[in-house]
Formats: sequence, structure tokens, C-alpha cells
Amino acid sequence: MTRHVTGTREEWLAARLELLEAEKALTRRCDELARRRQELPWVRVDKEYRFETDKGSASLAHLFRERSQLLVYQASFADGCTEVR
Repeated sequence: MTRHVTGTREEWLAARLELLEAEKALTRRCDELARRRQELPWVRVDKEYRFETDKGSASLAHLFRERSQLLVYQASFADGCTEVR
């Protein structure tokens, strides 16, 4: 069972303001990381990738209808994993 400390309103407010500063610092750090991620250099995809779709084989350019940018998310699963939760 979790044991909570009981304090005064003033103690709570002081602790909350301290926590707020930490939360703001974390937000600023996340914003900085996002900015740095967006500034990463782009990489041209020169390989001719082919994908099997329900309408047959398609190139990467065809899949994305000639859009100039592609964002890729990769998910890795442990051996034996059969479903996404």
C-alpha cells in the first residue's frame, strides 16, 4: 500500500511549485529534442523498393503518390510475439 505524507497547504504549494519547474524544464528539453530531430539531414532513397499491395506490386514513389517526404516508424518485436497490444 502506498504511504502518503500529510502536510500543510504551504508545504504542498512549495512542493507543487518545485515540481512545476521540473515539468517546465522537461517540456523545454522535449521541445529542443524535437527541434533537433527536425533539423536532421534528409537522406535520398535511391534503392528501388517494391511492395506487395492488395492491388499488386508498387514502388515506394507510387505508394506515396509522388510526395517528397516520408516518415518511417519502425516497430520491433521479441521472438515469438504474435500480436500488438
